[in-house]
Amino acid sequence: MTQEHPFAEQLRRLRDALDTMEPLPRAVFDLHRYRDLDFSQIADELGISVAEVERQFAAAMLHLLLSTHEDGGP
Repeated sequence: MTQEHPFAEQLRRLRDALDTMEPLPRAVFDLHRYRDLDFSQIADELGISVAEVERQFAAAMLHLLLSTHEDGGP
């Protein structure tokens, strides 16, 4: 059995985390990270409040953190 390179393993975990993220946190994450929108712009685009964008972004970041650590946590 071959051992996967640690960087490749981390990338695989990140892809898996993104694939399993709930739709709203994923949308907020994508708009912020890949379209460089601020939270106010994301709120306008998605028709939600800035506070909801903040909550969903926090949920996205927590999901990524928990999903990318070997033991399931920081």
